[in-house]
Amino acid sequence: MAALIVRFLISATCAKKILQLSTKFQNLVRKDLHAEIFNKEISSGELLTLIFETVQTLDEFFAKILPQIFSVIILLPLFLLSAFFVDRITAVILLVTLPISPLILFLIGTATSKKSARAWAELQKLNGDFKEILAAITTLKIFDRIDAAAEKLKLTSEKSSLATLEVLKLAFVSSFALELLTTLSIALVAVTLGLRLIAGGVEFEAALFLLLIAPEFFAPVRKLGVMFHVVISVKMSIERLEKFLKIKNEKISAIEKLRLPPEIFLENVSYFYPQKKSPVFENLNLKIPAGKITAIIGESGCGKSTLLKLLAGLILPTGGEIFFNELPTSKFQRESLFSKVAYMPQAPKLFDATLSENFSMFGQLETSELEKFLAELNLKLDLKSAQKISRGQLQRLGLIRALLKNSSLIILDEPTAGLDFETEEKVLELLKKISSRRSIIIATHRQAVINFAENVIQLGSVIDILPTSCAVALASVLS
Repeated sequence: MAALIVRFLISATCAKKILQLSTKFQNLVRKDLHAEIFNKEISSGELLTLIFETVQTLDEFFAKILPQIFSVIILLPLFLLSAFFVDRITAVILLVTLPISPLILFLIGTATSKKSARAWAELQKLNGDFKEILAAITTLKIFDRIDAAAEKLKLTSEKSSLATLEVLKLAFVSSFALELLTTLSIALVAVTLGLRLIAGGVEFEAALFLLLIAPEFFAPVRKLGVMFHVVISVKMSIERLEKFLKIKNEKISAIEKLRLPPEIFLENVSYFYPQKKSPVFENLNLKIPAGKITAIIGESGCGKSTLLKLLAGLILPTGGEIFFNELPTSKFQRESLFSKVAYMPQAPKLFDATLSENFSMFGQLETSELEKFLAELNLKLDLKSAQKISRGQLQRLGLIRALLKNSSLIILDEPTAGLDFETEEKVLELLKKISSRRSIIIATHRQAVINFAENVIQLGSVIDILPTSCAVALASVLS
């Protein structure tokens, strides 16, 4: 009775610890997966399958497979050692018959891998098709194509079901094979003990004890066989998860090697907005020097704002590559890149919160630094309120919010638009003060900003880096 109570307490404690471990691990996986929701390099079908199927499979691993693995590691040696001390012949029989089951599992797992990969691909395609149809449901309804879309989804679903069924067939066959092998192994032990008991080669108590522990000895292996399809699913899911995390870690390690502020190169960069036939720019090549103040100028619509978004990592080029020093930005993890770049959009957003919270959206708010910037720009605000502010105040709020991020690469889109000359001069003075060991890239139409910049890049039919004196003359002609 005491042994049963101890076993129950140990099992309950292990189950609780395993549940906590499963929850913690799944939360970490979900965090990494959700961070890639807006990553265009990963297909939506693959990401949805990873988020739902993989996490669910991991739960099955912790809840079902992990306890059996612990049983194999702990109970098998314990039962084998007990049998060895009671009767060595029976212990040898158990030891010889035990490897047959794992060998069968390995052979069936090898045969199942291709079918499991096919089932995963079909499920991924089903998720992608379902998402695509949901996104276009209004258009399909307008053009009376709902039935055709439903038929396509039905065919994909049937293919996914058939592929999954092929895996399950092998799983059930493997379970039956393992059950048969373990039953025959137990029968071999029983027959051997029975014959030796009749011949007087073993005591009755020892034979009874060995007959009782023989089924328990093979029980963990039998349970793993019953859950073979879960084992295969977990194996395939973990492999895909490892591949995903490996790519993610490679991107993180790439940006950790980045020297800041970086020298930026664009090689044959093109960008098409979705559903637009003509590109914003195509095969764009240019160089932005490190540690300088660079102005991007050009006519409205030439792609200045798009270029800044590409540099900030908010959108990805549809062609070509952007390099920070010698490292391609496609190798960077996007959230890591965001942490090293400060970006101010053309129209900063005022969130429904206090002004203090609007300034501190990038993390811990340095009050002394904020007060210094507010004084520099002659901006008087009640930080504890959610007051309405003017367009000019909002421009300066967006600029200060970017500067508070304390990044070595600062990207500003029309930071002085709508400001009077006096305020514009204060903004430029502040940028000059903080420009040491920083790269500042500014898209602008303003003559004062062009005069202020150390380098000017003209976007248009001709792309070149111009000396400031030439750029001033060119800007005068453009205006």
